[in-house]
Amino acid sequence: MPADANDAFERRLPAALDDAAHALPPLPPGLLERAARQGRRRRMWRAAQVGGGVVLTVAALGGALVGTGLIGGAGAPMVQGKAGPAASGSSAPSVGGDDVAATLRSLMPKGGSVSQVSGTRTPDGFSAGLVYTRPGGAASALDLKIGRLTPGVPRSEGISGCLPVEVRPYDTCTSEKSADGSLLYSTKSFTRPDSTAGQRRWYVEYVTRDGARLFLEEFGGGGEAESASGAAPALSPGRLGAIVRSPAWRTAVAALAAPAAAPSAPDRADLPAAGRMTSVLTSLLPEGHVSDVNSSPGIVQLVYDDGAGRNMVEVDVQPDRSEVLAAEMDCGGGEPTCDSEVLGDGTKVKATRAPSEKGGRGVVWKVDTLRPDGLRVVVREVNSYAEAGPVTRPAPALSMERLRTMALDRRWRG
Repeated sequence: MPADANDAFERRLPAALDDAAHALPPLPPGLLERAARQGRRRRMWRAAQVGGGVVLTVAALGGALVGTGLIGGAGAPMVQGKAGPAASGSSAPSVGGDDVAATLRSLMPKGGSVSQVSGTRTPDGFSAGLVYTRPGGAASALDLKIGRLTPGVPRSEGISGCLPVEVRPYDTCTSEKSADGSLLYSTKSFTRPDSTAGQRRWYVEYVTRDGARLFLEEFGGGGEAESASGAAPALSPGRLGAIVRSPAWRTAVAALAAPAAAPSAPDRADLPAAGRMTSVLTSLLPEGHVSDVNSSPGIVQLVYDDGAGRNMVEVDVQPDRSEVLAAEMDCGGGEPTCDSEVLGDGTKVKATRAPSEKGGRGVVWKVDTLRPDGLRVVVREVNSYAEAGPVTRPAPALSMERLRTMALDRRWRG
């Protein structure tokens, strides 16, 4: 879930946000979720937490599209370019936001009405939106983003995909890989990630073999957060998938400027690899069932069930945190239940119990440790399979003492 490919990610940004949050007075429950992209956890939380338009952040753009599913056959509708300069020194067609908006409008089902059509071209690609009302009165607002994945960045970090259950507990997501290598993700979700009530949000993400990315989302009842009726959006996920796969987008994709070189990725040599994070965590758990593993260098989440209910467990490893956290490892932050100590070797340990800040009704048990050399290891758990999900057991599965032992384990070093 708790999602929204949360993320790189961008890996250390969530940790920095978390540290900053600790330095502020206590915030009302739920505020952090609304305010920070995954405000805390993994790179994919960035794409998941707030829902709605934030998920649509499009990566930097790539070269011309060749040999992908967007190249249509004879008679396929095409965007006719007329506005906006093409890339300097290239033969790419000139396409403007109005052209993309017109194409989106042309792909709406016949018989309904279309209003509030708009389109924009930016340095990163195209965006377009409209409101479609089908016969009978059901209306949906649609928003489209067209861009490219950043060259040199792993696809797993540029694609939202099916977000983990720890990040989006109420999503229903399917994926489909075509023979040409393109990927289509279709998701039924809600504008609020912590509820099965309120406005429904359905979206699709289409990524071609060559890295073109089309992201189309639809909000039932009108624009994002404009309705709380829970009405189903006017267009099915299947119809949304057909729209983003249409060869009508081939000219717009071909008009994207060639990308700049990808920035150098931060050095992660001091972080435990994703596989190692998973291996160490699972070895420290009591006998039980493990599922929904989601890991990257320095961070891992999974769902652990000891037979009495599912329980989310997370470990976050961060180097060089002494200066940032020097004054944050005591119990002066207003936590409802808090204990702190300094071990003989200088390691600081802080154990807290608090209500979930992600909108759920669960409780979060956490042990935060800071070694003298600056290595921070945080182990946390929730009595649910997601912090924003429903309570699945009266209390978390692992005792505070076990969390402490897990956090102090020597194997978390990179």
